[in-house]
Amino acid sequence: MSSTKTKNYSKVSWIVFIFTISIVLISLIPVIFPSLFSDIFFKTEAEEIGIYTVQPVKPFELGNLAIPLIVANIIVFIFFYLLKKKKQFHLKIESIIRFQIPKKITIIIIIVMITAYVSISYTEVGFGKYHAEIDEEYLDWLRLKNRIINMENLWPEQASIEPHFKHTLLKLSQIIFGNFYVVPYFSSIGLLIVTYLFTTKITNNRTAGLISLFIVLQSSMFLRFDTSASYNSFWILLYLLSLYTIVKSWQLSPVFYVLSIFSKIITIAYAPMSIFFILNSNITKRTKIIITSFIISILIAALVVTSTQNFIDINWQWDEFWLGFTAFAFQMRLDGLIILFLLPLTIGLFIISKNNKYANSILILIVGILLLSPIISALSHTNQPYRYLSLVVFFAVGVGLLFSKIRTK
Repeated sequence: MSSTKTKNYSKVSWIVFIFTISIVLISLIPVIFPSLFSDIFFKTEAEEIGIYTVQPVKPFELGNLAIPLIVANIIVFIFFYLLKKKKQFHLKIESIIRFQIPKKITIIIIIVMITAYVSISYTEVGFGKYHAEIDEEYLDWLRLKNRIINMENLWPEQASIEPHFKHTLLKLSQIIFGNFYVVPYFSSIGLLIVTYLFTTKITNNRTAGLISLFIVLQSSMFLRFDTSASYNSFWILLYLLSLYTIVKSWQLSPVFYVLSIFSKIITIAYAPMSIFFILNSNITKRTKIIITSFIISILIAALVVTSTQNFIDINWQWDEFWLGFTAFAFQMRLDGLIILFLLPLTIGLFIISKNNKYANSILILIVGILLLSPIISALSHTNQPYRYLSLVVFFAVGVGLLFSKIRTK
């Protein structure tokens, strides 16, 4: 009798979980042993014959976050164990998780949070000419600034994969507000709001949306690039909107996805994750076919365009692939919340995937972002920290999902 009442995890949930936790564990190894991968996969010609020009690295030397990571995960797993064993404790925690903040109070909290953020950060932007002369510290900025000011190849006529929409928004920011940083700043505020809306939609819980908004707002990665013109949040805002509109108003989803590509080309690589999200969503089969077909056509078009670009040279290097996993530990080191609780979140999302399929979708988004760094490293030998802003967002959404009130089939 009991077996008929117990809902088992689907094969999809198990496959997604095993794949995700494998990549998460690999990504956390450099957090514990920062030099391990570089010692294994990177050696100069001199080091290969035993000649060291500098002191050899210690592959098993612990990183700064190693002990906090281990201790935090032990505490969380003990909590999980107690939660499972003691039914009364479990019911109390579940009642807290299902708590719903009234709509009016939610709006007030959002206004207070956004206002507090704006009051602290608006001085980084400035309005008018006094701030227009201040340049960003990033090497890409001078090239990008010159391109926008002088309108040089801003919208090339020939077929190419260029961030046209990003350039357009930055140009509008310069024309309307007198500097390049205002529209990126509005984009960051928009990202906070859409994170709340998206989380609330897939959880049916306003408390979950507020938690997700707060996690993004406190993120060092978010605060580092919130007013940046070079590495703005246009792309992740538009990509998140493309996911949100899938479950809200699907006709707009393809539009936002295309705009995200023309804001940052990397979102083309998010297409498989989008397709999984679509197929795993509670929308009609007809809608799934339409949106999926559109994304596949975008991928084909991108492949055709890139095949015409003479400058593209694919040179895969496995050592760079494995070294790419160290980017997570290094570039996210100031976002301790994500590093410490990424593994528990992965397990938590698997647990709730029995009742909410969107948990699998968020796991796929998280593992896809984690895999992109080593893949990009293997192809281009570069890794930029701003790409992890999407990880911050979907980590926040994942935490919100733990407070879900939706049960999906």
